[in-house]
Formats: sequence, C-alpha cells, structure tokens
Amino acid sequence: MIPLCMKNNSFGLDISERAFRLVQLKKINKKIKLVSFSYQAVPKGVLKEGKIVDSKKAEVIIDKLINNVTGQKLISKVTNVCLPEQKTFIKLINLDYPEGKNILEEIVQEAKKHIPYSINEVYLDWQYIDPRDKTQVLIGVCPKEIVDNYQEVLTNSDLVPCSLEIEAVTLARSIFSFKEKLTEPVMVLDLGARRTGLFIYAHNVIPFTISLSFSSDGLTEIIRKQLKITSKEAEKVKRSLGLNSSKAEGYSEKLIAPEIKKIAKKIREANYFYQEHFKTQKSIKKLYLTGGGSQMPNLDTFLTKETKMKVHLTNPLTNVSLDKVKLPENQVASYATAIGLALRNLNT
Repeated sequence: MIPLCMKNNSFGLDISERAFRLVQLKKINKKIKLVSFSYQAVPKGVLKEGKIVDSKKAEVIIDKLINNVTGQKLISKVTNVCLPEQKTFIKLINLDYPEGKNILEEIVQEAKKHIPYSINEVYLDWQYIDPRDKTQVLIGVCPKEIVDNYQEVLTNSDLVPCSLEIEAVTLARSIFSFKEKLTEPVMVLDLGARRTGLFIYAHNVIPFTISLSFSSDGLTEIIRKQLKITSKEAEKVKRSLGLNSSKAEGYSEKLIAPEIKKIAKKIREANYFYQEHFKTQKSIKKLYLTGGGSQMPNLDTFLTKETKMKVHLTNPLTNVSLDKVKLPENQVASYATAIGLALRNLNT
C-alpha cells in the first residue's frame, strides 16, 4: 500500500463526534514538515457512539475541511483515517504450541473466546508481540459495520483510504520520537472532549487499551451546574484554573478533583493488570498525557501525586519540523490524532 499512499506526502483525517481535523505533512530533505491543516466543527447527530449516522452531513463537512485548509492545498486524495476508539478491541492472546499448525486458524479460534463480537461480524488483524515467541499474539478487531460505514463516506467524498487505524497506534506515533526509542513500557492517557482512552505502549506495540467513562466536556458540565454559569464560562474556568489550589480559593479544584481521582484509580488498576497478565514483575513508572483535555492546569502534578508515577505532557509535533505553516499553540494537543495519521507513511 505504501506506493499508493505516497511516501513523501501524506494527510491524516481525524473524524470525531465534536470535530473533523485534517493535517497534511511532507518530507523535505529528510525533515517532516507541516504544510497544511484544517478544522470543522461537527453538529450533534452526525456521529453517534463512533458510527457516522448522517453520512450526507459528514460528506459536506469533509468537503469543507478539504477546501478550507490553512497552507497548501491537498495534492492527493489518499488519506489515513482513525477508527472510533470505543468500537475497536485489542487483546493479547496466548497460543499453545503453534508450531506446525495453521496460525491464522488458531488465532481465529482463540479470538472467538475473547472478543465481544461474533467473529463473522468483525475485521481482524494480528501481530506477534515478539517475532521470536510465536505463543503471544496481539489481535485487533473492529465491527465490519463501522469499517464499511467509514469507507463508504470516504469513497463518497472522493477520498481513498490508505489505512483505517486503531487510535492508540496513531497517538503513539505522534507523541513519541522516531529517533529515541522507548526502552521500557509506558502508559498514555488520552483526554478528549467526549471520551477518554488509556493504553499501554511497550516494545512498539499496544498490548492493552481501555475506554473510560470520563470526558473533558463532563468536567465543564460539573463546573457549569455548580457555579450556575454558561457552558462557555465554565470552559473558561476549567482552562484557566483547572486543578490549581492556589487560585480562586481552590474552588475549581474542589469541583474537578473527585473525577480526576476516579481516573487515577483506573490508571493504578491498569498498572496492576499489566503486571499480572503480561509476564512482568515491574510496574509502569511513566504516564504520558495527550488530547485536548491534557492542557488543564496542574493536571500533571495532581496525577503524579495520585498515581505515584512520573507524569509528562506530550508534544504531538515531536516528529514534525515547523516552517511557514503553524498550528495555533492552544490547539496543538487536539490535533494529535490527525498528526499521527499523517505521519504513518513518512516514518521510513
């Protein structure tokens, strides 16, 4: 697929319930540069639980996105797109003595025991955790209904999907340096407007992901109700005060902290699960924050205290060189998925 997908030029299309985002990157003299980006808000009802339910409106939004880019116009119709995180499923499975057997058949039979769908209703992909160990296989599945739904909208928009990826893979590509390989497993918390994802990144694979019933918009709603103010005002309070206990008598922190403590508990539980099920005696020491909600004041400090982990804010542009075209500084975190998608064909 790489010749079709163009090694030196690529664009990623991030489709979510709140906004569609586009990023086009180009490799010039061995440097990956941002050449264009675009954003379009999405009205309620276009997507529901990850599925595009109003295809016509989605196609109109994509058309506006493509025709209103900041920077250079798109030079290709080929794109990388992310599948909805809440509809994808990743699982590490163990095969007993697979040598001499039909590996694919063994994987399918074992997958049937673990995935929350009928095997006939999904598309399945897989890879070895370690090529030297044929007993551990990482599988990824997504309902055919969702994949076909996305492909139909892309085709109707005159686009050619080079890949449909699981979001955790895309995010890891955008926030971790191509040049500096991680030597130990880490955890990533993706704080989005409508949902939050947590995943483990180890040895260049994603062995574990979970969706959390938490969202940045949910925090805004808590502030709005308690202070009896508008959603716009509540969002401003969250972004300016966040978990800062020294401002406004720590009132914002008192409202938000109980929800963040719930996230911290899930992070600790995920760490214990990893130790028990992934043949390791060591707990994960580092937590990386990404997504638009990760910019909330003092979130990193608060989670450090609650999880006893080293918490780092991430830069989705770590593999990208900026030139004339620049993303607005306060929006960079929200473009992490689109950037990771655009990087897919350029890390060669």
